[in-house]
Amino acid sequence: MSEHTPLQVFSHVARNLREARQQRGLSQEKLAASAEVSRRMLVNIEAGASNVSIATLDRLASALGLTFSELVRAPGSDAPVRVWQGDSNDSHATLLHSLALAGCTLELWQWQLAPGDSYLAAPDPAGCGEIVEVHSGTLQLACAGGEHTLQAGDTAGYGTEHGYRYHNPGTSLLRFQRSIVMPAPG
Repeated sequence: MSEHTPLQVFSHVARNLREARQQRGLSQEKLAASAEVSRRMLVNIEAGASNVSIATLDRLASALGLTFSELVRAPGSDAPVRVWQGDSNDSHATLLHSLALAGCTLELWQWQLAPGDSYLAAPDPAGCGEIVEVHSGTLQLACAGGEHTLQAGDTAGYGTEHGYRYHNPGTSLLRFQRSIVMPAPG
């Protein structure tokens, strides 16, 4: 399963990343070290030529003091943006809205997974958590609190600092909403 950004956000990420890095007077080497990515990967991302994971984008945004939304959206846009595309066209995640508050950032996402599909997330920084609400289908959620099976109408909340996994064990399309809270970038 691919856990990477689709082509439509590459240009936004490339432009936003390059501009933010240059505004802060950072070299590619310094930003790469701060975000714990290779310089080569950073060069490819800035060129719009790299298929990059959501976790890597999170680290880059944090290293630049940006919210995830500021990194992936077109400048000045609040429009929803598809950030992840699975191997199946029916598996994808769209960032609907982001709100930066004093001390934290909230994000609202719409997810769907095709039957049998999964998404494995890398651990988030300490202090991050999320709530999911299943709209249709069955969500098998694995997180630090164990494995949970959620049906339409069910919700669950958990910390994400240990990573987590979404899986659709059913035979129909899984749709769910995800609300994330994370410490403000610093």
